Amino acid sequence: MFLEVKDLTKVYQQKNVLHQLSFGVETGEMLVVLGPSGCGKSTLLSCLNGFTQVTSGTVRLLGQEITKAMPEDRDITTVFQSYSLFPHMNVLQNLMYGLKFQKIGKKAAKAKAIKMLQLLQMTEYQTARIQDLSGGQQQRIALGRSLIVAPKLLLLDEPFSNLDEKLRLSMRLELRRLQKELGITMVFVTHDQQEAFAIADRILVMDAGKIQQIATGAELYNQPKNKFVLTFIGEANQLANTAYVRPECIDLRLDTNGQGQIIQKIFQGATINYQVKLPTQTFWITRLNRGAAFEVGDLVTLTYQVQQMEGK
Repeated sequence: MFLEVKDLTKVYQQKNVLHQLSFGVETGEMLVVLGPSGCGKSTLLSCLNGFTQVTSGTVRLLGQEITKAMPEDRDITTVFQSYSLFPHMNVLQNLMYGLKFQKIGKKAAKAKAIKMLQLLQMTEYQTARIQDLSGGQQQRIALGRSLIVAPKLLLLDEPFSNLDEKLRLSMRLELRRLQKELGITMVFVTHDQQEAFAIADRILVMDAGKIQQIATGAELYNQPKNKFVLTFIGEANQLANTAYVRPECIDLRLDTNGQGQIIQKIFQGATINYQVKLPTQTFWITRLNRGAAFEVGDLVTLTYQVQQMEGK
């Protein structure tokens, strides 16, 4: 196992922020830690890079225990929300900065920085000032500065949260491309489930400092282990006990004798969401925006197959 975390616990002022977390990360894997704000995601990352000392439990990297090692002795690099680039240095100088601590000569460091710019597809920005780069370009350079030192493990703490939606989408693709080309192992923290689906090999879902489920995106969505995962990953119409049905899994048809009535219609561009009231329950239904749409007041019949989650 490349990274192995066992029974990791962190207590702040008598409050358990992390509760006996145990999981592993394989070589070259992209593990995404997903959960709501305040669930302990960033604390977990801080325990991995050594900025926060754990209360109990162990962290092993390539078989070596690093639980109490200083951050500079872990060979782990972290990319934060803020780019932390040096405004008085140009792009090439920013990329070369971390290499001086590895006792690499200036000529060799420059060659590595130029190669990194090629990988980042930003060769024409060698002498550009940081202030003249766009947000997406700055994030690429911040990412490149972390990658150039060739860490064993790269941690990313919501690195795209300051970017607009289109830039976020392009940076996800860029990160995945770099990760595959370099074969580097990454742990990526986010609260955005679409971001998690887009880049993860596996997703670790957290809530209240505990692991709720760890699986691929498809497994989380189609086989949620409990109610939290069901409601946090996508939308769901909950039925009795552990039964549910996803909004997109319900067929809807006009029926003058139907027991359902459309009481709300929300246009979403590619899809349309309908709220349908039945005698005993109200359902949310998602349909692709293709052809004639239903209208508020229409009587309809619903057909669907009940799904079951594993636990409560």
